Amino acid sequence: MTVSQKKGFVIRIGRKEREKRQRRESIIDAAEEIILERGFDAATMDEIAEQSEVSKGTLYLYFENKTALYLAICERGSQKLNDRFGEVLTTDRSGLEMIRALGEVYLTFVREMPLYFQAFSHYEAIQDEEFLKENPIAKQCKEHAKQSLTYIVRCLQVGMQDGSIDDSYDPKELALLVWSCSRGVVQMTQLCNRKHDYALIDDMDVDLNALIPLLLKVLEKGMKGE
Repeated sequence: MTVSQKKGFVIRIGRKEREKRQRRESIIDAAEEIILERGFDAATMDEIAEQSEVSKGTLYLYFENKTALYLAICERGSQKLNDRFGEVLTTDRSGLEMIRALGEVYLTFVREMPLYFQAFSHYEAIQDEEFLKENPIAKQCKEHAKQSLTYIVRCLQVGMQDGSIDDSYDPKELALLVWSCSRGVVQMTQLCNRKHDYALIDDMDVDLNALIPLLLKVLEKGMKGE
């Protein structure tokens, strides 16, 4: 085989790989549309195959079941969120202002793309540890989650260096507190928006959309440097 033939072979392989990736992305696109419209439980692989214009056999070559597809949605969403978080760190702000910006980015992201937040919750609810260790998409979701926390830690460290955040705190512990509190409030708002029975909250007549800004304000006050 000549060099040119070898190069041609490499090009053909590259094209096939691109086509596979494009088909995979189109399947995820279709799954997002179907699941957003019908919900995860009601959506079927048949519908997703039809929407993505592939055979059911082809669909199963890429994703063995709906859970694998939902994890792919989670992986895509977590990457999008991290991209937005990463942009915050490139801005000229104090660490405390960055933390506030991360919170606003997170809230906006969930409002604009609730399907991704639902996929995050589905991933976090998986109990099969062996599956989480072996499944490549689940492993990537885990890496993205770690990256999100790293962004929060980094913003806190910047704040401790510039004096906007009290440096007596452990930045990793504080990052977990910020992340878990924000995650919990958003989870509650999403459940209420999806008509779950939160009669106690209804009785309190509270604007749930105001809770994240309130949380950020409380956290900001507590971590603010002298």
